[in-house]
Amino acid sequence: MSFFAEFDRAFAKRLAEISKSATLADVKRVLAKPRATSIEDFAVMISPSADACLEQMAQRSHLLTERNFGRTMRMFVPLYVSNVCVNNCLYCGFAKRNHIERKTLTLDEVGAEVDATYAMGFRSILLVAGESPKLVNLGYMDECIKIAAKKFASISVEIAPSPVAVYKRFVEEGCEGLTVFQETYDPDVYKVMHPSGPKANYAWRLDTPSRAAEAGMRNLGLGPLFGLNDWYFEIIACAMHAKYLYKNYYRARVGISLPRMRPAESGFVAKESCVPNDRELVKIVCALRICMEHLTITVSTREPRYLRDGLVGLGVTQMSAASSTKPGGYAEPETAGGQFDINDDRSVEEFSKMLVSKGYEPVWKDFDISLTKVGANC
Repeated sequence: MSFFAEFDRAFAKRLAEISKSATLADVKRVLAKPRATSIEDFAVMISPSADACLEQMAQRSHLLTERNFGRTMRMFVPLYVSNVCVNNCLYCGFAKRNHIERKTLTLDEVGAEVDATYAMGFRSILLVAGESPKLVNLGYMDECIKIAAKKFASISVEIAPSPVAVYKRFVEEGCEGLTVFQETYDPDVYKVMHPSGPKANYAWRLDTPSRAAEAGMRNLGLGPLFGLNDWYFEIIACAMHAKYLYKNYYRARVGISLPRMRPAESGFVAKESCVPNDRELVKIVCALRICMEHLTITVSTREPRYLRDGLVGLGVTQMSAASSTKPGGYAEPETAGGQFDINDDRSVEEFSKMLVSKGYEPVWKDFDISLTKVGANC
């Protein structure tokens, strides 16, 4: 059964309400368990009452993270190949209606961006593009992956949802991961936020990670966009999605990103109640780790440096640095319009020094797609 068919929105909403009304006794009861891994446990751990136990949660999350990932931080870089998009998402800087400078990189320009990011030290890359079937099609992305594969050990994509056959082709060319943010798991809110374009298809997007897993992708990245809807519901629904993927695609490594709304050309203003504050975000990270100890948790340069520094060791296992959301933004910084404003603009060297000062090792390469090729060890 697909996640779209299995997802119980009413249950997720009930859990969100339970979370908001949970007592301190409820939280202590959950934290007394040797393993607090149910979705109900997760809902209690993100409750307002859990603030009183945040230090205890942080210590437990730290121990679980260190046990499963060591004192490391996996580093990756997003590379935007196109900001052309046929969708009209209300919140996105790439939306069709926005008057920004549009650009789809030529293959030579993609090569220049790959060289620039490789020279920065990265070995894991995320190729990102707006949804434009005419410009960012199978052939184009296939070539982008081939170019990246000449340098990078790990390649993932964040592009328009595609069929299994397309993802199989990408895997053959060296792509091992897919990131797709559902944005909001509430179909009614989703419909309002995505008034036109292919992205308006809620169900197709929701089952994208499953199609990628069926094609052989080994890294599956999920996430809501905090700011569109009640954040309690959204992170509970996303956790349910992650648990579904763990259950049905045990070979895949599942991850959750926690992006909060940032200023963009769209001018969209998020409701304050829909965006977790810093303390609440820390609580979400700790609860996710306690609930799913092998989960990859990503916090990007959307977040301020003080928060990212503080999250090192508390459950986050993957971060970006020195990121650009503009096509061509590494080789030619003064270029086309970006998707959103970044918050942490430190260089790779500065960010790496911070990690080392905390006793953590920045990991640039933890996988090589060539090792999966037939005959690689012959």
